[in-house]
Amino acid sequence: MTLRPRTRAILLAAAFALPLPALAQVPAQTPASPAAPAISMDEARRIAAENGVVRIEEISLDDGKWEIEGRDAAGAEIEIDLRATDGTVIKMERDRPASAGVKP
Repeated sequence: MTLRPRTRAILLAAAFALPLPALAQVPAQTPASPAAPAISMDEARRIAAENGVVRIEEISLDDGKWEIEGRDAAGAEIEIDLRATDGTVIKMERDRPASAGVKP
């Protein structure tokens, strides 16, 4: 069976005009994994230092937040929770150092 040149051209044009299913399903950008924090551990440490933590004793990523426990310059315990997506301080608790209860 021989196709006329005009019919062949129309069929080829129609074939190239059809969307390719594999290419149509590829997103333009791959979204970031929702579990991946935008704030790294180093950035979380820097934010904690900006809020008075001089010694970090524990740091962990849990439930979308960085949980940081440490001490300030006076030895008081500090707990800071940071939102892992943008570094916002969610909670900050500071206990009085043991030396604060001692009277001269």
